[in-house]
This record gives sequence, structure tokens and C-alpha cells, in this order.
Amino acid sequence: MFVGCYTADRGDGRGIVALRVDADGTLTPQGEPTPVVSPSFLAWHPTLPVLYAVSETEESEVTAWTVSAEGGLARHGHAETGGADACHVAVDPDGRFLLVTNYSGGSLAVHRLGEDGGILALSDLVPHKRHSISQRQTSPHPHMAKFTPDGVLVVDLGGDVIYRYRVDADGRAIQSAAPVELPPGTGPRHLTRAGECWYVAGELDASVACFDEQWRLLGKVPSTRSAEPAFPSEIAASGDFVYVANRGPDTVAVFNVEGGLPDYVAEVPTGEWPRHLAIVGDRLYVASERSHELAMMTVDPATGIPKAHQVLAVPSPTCVLPPKP
Repeated sequence: MFVGCYTADRGDGRGIVALRVDADGTLTPQGEPTPVVSPSFLAWHPTLPVLYAVSETEESEVTAWTVSAEGGLARHGHAETGGADACHVAVDPDGRFLLVTNYSGGSLAVHRLGEDGGILALSDLVPHKRHSISQRQTSPHPHMAKFTPDGVLVVDLGGDVIYRYRVDADGRAIQSAAPVELPPGTGPRHLTRAGECWYVAGELDASVACFDEQWRLLGKVPSTRSAEPAFPSEIAASGDFVYVANRGPDTVAVFNVEGGLPDYVAEVPTGEWPRHLAIVGDRLYVASERSHELAMMTVDPATGIPKAHQVLAVPSPTCVLPPKP
């Protein structure tokens, strides 16, 4: 397992931390961190032992790393993303293209990938233009890109919109359908799918929105029952349950989505400012940026409720990348 950590420009980390995952899920640090400037998000190549990291800097770049059997990282090339504050990276299932969302740059970058997983030339840079009503929405802020069987979804916090693209053979991102609009002030950050519905975390209005397969809004529910201001970060699904990390209240909220609309189940405490979470089987990993910790929780398969099992000191964690499937 690998964890990206903000470095001196944004936090106290030193780059990418490698952790051994034992059979019972226990985590053990492996060697020294690999120096990478503020890796805000990590992703695997679909077939090769190659890891990608985006650096959230004023002149962002994406780097590729080959991973040894022991978990060591060797630099495998890099490229500029064409925009500021890159916050997410995704790789297509065929390993042909890599997408980066430039948060402050307000753009989507498309890179070709070589047969060895190396990053080739920037094939497209798509500027977004929409903005919305919040003080944090005076300009576009794409926050996530996700490949789907139908193309690519790009979630834009600044525009209250989800763009729908397809990437053609030349590596150009072409709009494939009208953007999905969310209520003004939602601030969509990340999304996930469970069953026949899509679930979107609204960072600015602390919500979870539910859409059907045709992208019709079925409803929205609060992401937390806490009275404290909340800023949801990651959202993930496993079986009939959806999990949302709530910064501010510092919780993970559990929703049952068997019936489509999210039904609140429970909320469990985390460290301070849970920026990211990941689910692997019956284990939930939570990266709490401001308390400098990574928690491994075990999930009750019947209720979906996680329980803390191990907490490991990790400075300024931003993203958890589970072991390659």
C-alpha cells in the first residue's frame, strides 16, 4: 500500500510512504519515503507495476514510478500537467491514457502512455469555464476524473457540474453528452457508483447526491448529522454501503444504498481532517491529514459499520492507494 503525503510547501510529509499489508490487514512502514513534492493523488497502471502521482503545486507535474516486488519505487518519467494545483489522476482501463484534473488551473489534462507505462506527450488540455454561487466557485475547479464504460466523468467543484467526455484515438477529450448539473452551491468533489446509482459528495453544502443511470437527480441527503461545519472529501462504495469522509466533524458516515437513496446508518470518529479513504474487502483505510495518521478499520459486513483496528503515524497524508489488485 502507498500513501501520498503533503511535503514542506503544504504539510509535514516527505513524499510517498510505502506500507506492507499483512494478512490480517496490519500495516508496517517499508523503508524511507520516496521524495515527491506534495503528491495529492496516486493511481495504478491497470496491468503494469507502475504507480502515478500528481504534485499539487503552482506548476503541477505527474510522475510515473515502477514498483519493485519489495515495494521500492524507481522514477519512470514525468510530465507537466499544464495547470496549477493538480489534485487527481486516473488511468484508463486499457493503459493508453492518463487524466489529470488541475484544480486551480481549471482544466483537464490528457497524456498518452507508452507500452511500458511511461508518460508521453500531453495530447489535450481542456479548459473548463463554468462557475457558480459560492466564494469558492468564482472559477472552475475540476476535482476528479473517472473512466467508465461509457467514457469519462469529470467532477467540477467550481461549476457545480459533472462533465461527460470520451477520449478519442488521438488522445483528445471530446464532450459526449450534456454536462450533469447539480444544485447551485453543491460543490461536487468526488463520486462513486453502487448498484444502478451514482453518489456524489458535495464539499460545499455537505451533501450526498444520488443520481440514476440516466443522471436524473433522485435526491440529496446531509453527509453528516453533526452540527459542525462539514466539508466532505472522499466517497466510496462497497456492496450496499456508501462511505463519506467528513472533514470538520472528523467522521466517516455510513449509508445503506440498497434502496437507491442513501439511508443514514452510523457515523464513526476519525483523526483530524479525514482527506481520503479507501476500501479493500472488509477493511477501511482513512487518511487524516491534520492529525498525521492513517487508520485501518474493520467493517462489519452485516451493518457496514467500521471499527478502528490500527492507527499508524503518517505525516500529512493525502491519498491512500491500496495494493495493486
